[in-house]
Amino acid sequence: MSERMTNILGYLTLGAILVAIWILFGEDPNRDQGGRGEPTFSGLADRINETAKLVLKKDDRTLTMLRQSENWTVVERFGYAADGEKIRAFLRGLAVSKRREPKTANPDRFSKLGLGGESTQVQLDDDTGGVLIDIEMGTRVDNGRSLTYIYQPTDTRAWLVSGLKAASMEPTDWLDQSLPTLALERIRAINLIGVSLTRALGENDFVVDGLQETEKMAAAFRRAEPARTLVGLSLEDVRQTANPLVDPVGSVEAITHDGLKLTLVLYEIEDASWGQMTADYDATLADQGEAGQLPEAPVDGAAEAAAINEKTRGWLFKLSSFDANILRQNRADFVETSETDAAGS
Repeated sequence: MSERMTNILGYLTLGAILVAIWILFGEDPNRDQGGRGEPTFSGLADRINETAKLVLKKDDRTLTMLRQSENWTVVERFGYAADGEKIRAFLRGLAVSKRREPKTANPDRFSKLGLGGESTQVQLDDDTGGVLIDIEMGTRVDNGRSLTYIYQPTDTRAWLVSGLKAASMEPTDWLDQSLPTLALERIRAINLIGVSLTRALGENDFVVDGLQETEKMAAAFRRAEPARTLVGLSLEDVRQTANPLVDPVGSVEAITHDGLKLTLVLYEIEDASWGQMTADYDATLADQGEAGQLPEAPVDGAAEAAAINEKTRGWLFKLSSFDANILRQNRADFVETSETDAAGS
């Protein structure tokens, strides 16, 4: 057999082998998609800090987070602050992700992996609008190793990969859920409906102001509940509004030993509890509270109040019903009277 014929047969054999590989495994021999243990998204680790936009899509829903300097916002919540650490953790997961196992190349079988029409599309853009990655995330494998099925157009098949965080489509899951809070030790007085709970500088327990001879204070832990609730307050959702078109159902006011006054006005809207927060600084309140050395007390109280108002102005915060009920208590919740005792007996 001539050398020319041998070469032709060799090329034909190689072509047949490549076709067989494609038929059996769905691999495109012209694509270098990486192998087991290699980065899932080639080159992303070097550019992940360029991410300026994170877009999630599923069914007919879209969720968008934007970076402005070092801060992130949630577009679908009117640009309210996002939980930056949660977003950075999600991006880190993409950057360090490794390929674990190649899966099917048949799109008709993608649904078994939560891909195709059932997937969550994840797109990262840089600050020029360029696309860093555009992928589909499918089912997460619950084996303690954070494994997820994914597909990206540059691959020939789906893969099981490591490192990815869950991609929730709920905007509230990405919000910065913290509200401006105070160190509990700073609080001198809590004013609720018809009652003031106060304490002197250095004291732990709150007392009921103006206690009558026929009244006895409730247990100390009950008197401390409003202050503890207020300093640990977190939001469940946000609304952008300056003037709610409903009447308030209550309010709570916290006054610190160093002159800050934090006010939370409470509303009931669509069977949910919402609060509107404002802050003021009054040097005369600092004099009344004896000021003193307090944990986390700012040097500039007026600047602290301004910073709180900057974050809360124009927003309503959805509160848990549990927290709202504590903050809507009145005098009867903190005292026991002899008349009440007599009626009970």
